[in-house]
Amino acid sequence: MKPGKDSARVRLKLIPTAALLVWVAVSLWPSVGRAQQATEPKRVLVLYWYSKDYPGNVRFDQNFQAALQSAPAGSVEYYPEYFDTKRFPGENQSQLLHEYLRQKYADRTIDVVVAVTDVALDFLLKYRDSLFPRTPIVFASVRRPTTNELAAGPGLTGVIHVDTHRKTLDLALRLHPGTEQVFIISGTLERDKRFETRAREELQGYEGRVGITYLTDLPPDELIVKMKSLPERSIVLYVWQQAQNEQGKVLESIDVLALIAPSAPVPIYGMSSPNLGSGIVGGYLYIAEARGGRVAEIALRIANGERAQDIPVESAPAVPMFNWRELKRWGISEDRLPPGSIVRFKEPTFWEQYKWRIIGVLTLIALQASLIAVLLIERRRRQRAKEALDRLNAELEQRVRERTAALDAKSRELETFAYSVAHDLKAPLRGIDGYSRLLLEDHAGKLDDEGRSFLHTIHASTEEMGRLIEDLLAYSRLERREMIPDRLELRPLIAAVVEQKQHEVAGRGIDFVLEVNGGTAVADARGLTQALRNYLDNAIKFTRDAATPRIEVGAQENEHGCRIWVRDNGVGFDMKYHDRIFEIFQRLHRDEEYTGTGVGLAIVRKAAERMGGRAWAESEPGRGATFYLEIPK
Repeated sequence: MKPGKDSARVRLKLIPTAALLVWVAVSLWPSVGRAQQATEPKRVLVLYWYSKDYPGNVRFDQNFQAALQSAPAGSVEYYPEYFDTKRFPGENQSQLLHEYLRQKYADRTIDVVVAVTDVALDFLLKYRDSLFPRTPIVFASVRRPTTNELAAGPGLTGVIHVDTHRKTLDLALRLHPGTEQVFIISGTLERDKRFETRAREELQGYEGRVGITYLTDLPPDELIVKMKSLPERSIVLYVWQQAQNEQGKVLESIDVLALIAPSAPVPIYGMSSPNLGSGIVGGYLYIAEARGGRVAEIALRIANGERAQDIPVESAPAVPMFNWRELKRWGISEDRLPPGSIVRFKEPTFWEQYKWRIIGVLTLIALQASLIAVLLIERRRRQRAKEALDRLNAELEQRVRERTAALDAKSRELETFAYSVAHDLKAPLRGIDGYSRLLLEDHAGKLDDEGRSFLHTIHASTEEMGRLIEDLLAYSRLERREMIPDRLELRPLIAAVVEQKQHEVAGRGIDFVLEVNGGTAVADARGLTQALRNYLDNAIKFTRDAATPRIEVGAQENEHGCRIWVRDNGVGFDMKYHDRIFEIFQRLHRDEEYTGTGVGLAIVRKAAERMGGRAWAESEPGRGATFYLEIPK
């Protein structure tokens, strides 16, 4: 085969493959486009009737944006525009705004357009083909669009407000059954009568029941004069009124209502919740705050792919709502209001305002009366008890005197016995000690080592017995002796005791440290001195084996009293034996290790208790101990 023919055959085989690739690319292109669209934010443009600072626009804008926040973050872009016909009226301004919007959004796709009020809706419908030909419209208006308008273009839906004329009038006639005349107030700066037209549509069929007069586009001064001359058996239905005063200032609907309501001799009903506190009795009022949120919900549904034609036009949320002060003014009972009615500005009755205080006072009075009765009964019972108690006290006092005399006699007897025992014990001990000394001094050479050891033991035992008797006598005297409190200067008292102990153990090399802040204490001088000596004796004894023995004595005055401490670096003790060491005859060491009678710390605790204070210690084995004495002020 020739080379030219081979290349031609290869090109013929590649043609179907290329065609297949082109077909796949064309098929996938819409999906790619939709994916790119899905990632782009949805753009919502809102065209407001008046300027940005108009109260109605402010409320609508706040609630509209709050509802948009329910969408995922970054998925919706919000574009507000303001028609501002109040300051820039006329067809020329309308054309200028049209051109401005056309150029501004020429290169930006808008997914949903929102028209706030009839003027904005009419503007968008008029210029729809040149501004947003492929964008559905959501409206919040008074008039209901025609069937042709709803079906035209990419769709139109929304919320109708101020459309409860029939329900509100039925309610007013039910609350005022003798009504013969109904006066309907409406009007706009443009004098387009759209509010009157809407009211006439809503109220068809009422002509045979009551007379209806439309007061449309009257200046405020003329309207006030008209209101003053309204006949009896009539009511006013305030739809919406915007006017301009003599100075050229634009009066909003709520301002006009506030001017005419005080002069009205008949009740006024309305259909807008912002007017409730400005003179109307009430009615089926649309909730202005809910309107913005509902329109935003519809806009989000359309932005997410739902067709505007499939969303029916609905009425703005409306509820029966009333001003309590106006109900009272016209003698209307709340029982006659429809179920679920909201009554605002209600002033509580005296009972409602002070109910719990009244109940509290009455309860307090009842409790006081009951308490007085109980106290009277208790008083009589206590009088009888007091008489019985006086008799018993007399008997007890006699018994106490007898027992006290007996105890005094026993105490004197025990004191005599204690001294007698001490004297009788000391006499033989002195004999034993004296004879043991004579044997050691005069006959030691005739005794062997064991005999001399026995004599030394006898001598040491008699000395220990003597110390024990002295300590017991001291403990006994402390128990019986009267404590005489006096204001004591701590530093000189403590320094004197420490100096005495320094002389007694001059050869031990103990480092005594004195840390007293110069305070005072109210205590028994003898008891305090004895307690401090015993603490120092204890510290001297248990620092015997310390390499560099150190004893710190300190005192500090505080708001509760005076605290004295003796701190050493001796052997210390386990804190589980803390309470035991202050009991009489209780010791933690054998006599072979550290001699003692087990009475010294018991004397300290007894002295502290007699002075109204307390004694305690803190320690750790091998790291010394701190003994405290606290005397209250």
